[in-house]
Amino acid sequence: MRLRHRVVLLALAAAALPAGALAAWLASSGRPWLGAGAALAALAAAALLAGTFAPGLSGPLADLVRGALDIARGRFGREVELRGHGEIADLAYTFNYMSRELARQDAENRRLIAALERGALETVRSLAGAIDAKDTYTCGHNGRVAALAVLVGRELGCDERTLTALQYGGLLHDIGKIGIPEPVLRKAVPLTESEMELMRAHPVIGAEIVRGVEFLAEALPAIRSHHERWDGRGYPDGLAGEAIPLVARIVNAADTWDACTSSRPYQPALEPHDVLGILARLRGSQVDPTVHDALLAVLHRRTGGPLGRLRGAA
Repeated sequence: MRLRHRVVLLALAAAALPAGALAAWLASSGRPWLGAGAALAALAAAALLAGTFAPGLSGPLADLVRGALDIARGRFGREVELRGHGEIADLAYTFNYMSRELARQDAENRRLIAALERGALETVRSLAGAIDAKDTYTCGHNGRVAALAVLVGRELGCDERTLTALQYGGLLHDIGKIGIPEPVLRKAVPLTESEMELMRAHPVIGAEIVRGVEFLAEALPAIRSHHERWDGRGYPDGLAGEAIPLVARIVNAADTWDACTSSRPYQPALEPHDVLGILARLRGSQVDPTVHDALLAVLHRRTGGPLGRLRGAA
């Protein structure tokens, strides 16, 4: 039952007792007709007064209810109209003050969160810089992989949390190489089998380095699993297909492109059209076919078209 109706009923109930007493007294005095009329008049007056003043009580309270629901939905700063004086006006004033304070605190929290996110990103970039400093042949590689992985993620319609994981995961996918001896990292001839075993350990080393760092939790799968293959022949866990986390599949594709198009100790940079042919052969074996196609779409737009024209030939 709405508050307005309750106020009217309460007023009628309050008027009924004295009206009934008056009617009984007049009836005992031999004038029952006058008693009935007086009782009806009292009840009508009570109903009229209640109907007049009830909106002044229920209206502001309804505004406060709507305002409270807006606050609950995160619309801080919502204010209600101050009407008249008294307790209802005091309640509205207090509500408006609370809403303004919540809006102020929300803005401050957003500012602090943005500062923390900037600090976290700078920390990640510093770690990526440490990797570049150890392996000068791959200087800038991690940043390029991160940027390309984010573009591919957007092409695939990933949400912001996933895009952040791709950025962090791309920057740190090779952080485990900190634990690999520099002579192995910089070796200009093919690695021996034992050296390859050392190199294959870097995803696990990297995952252990960042494990327990809360803001990197969603990037950890990209670090551990970026050398897994779509056909299940990758490492370290031999995952296949969609069992490989999406962020790892995207970083794998971006890593492959950048590794082929930049100079390494064991090979010079390849021409982009040659790399397209390599990617075409890896589609469905190493690289997730859907991610492969998204990568080519990104490269097509980023280069203004030449790679897109070569896509069909690849």
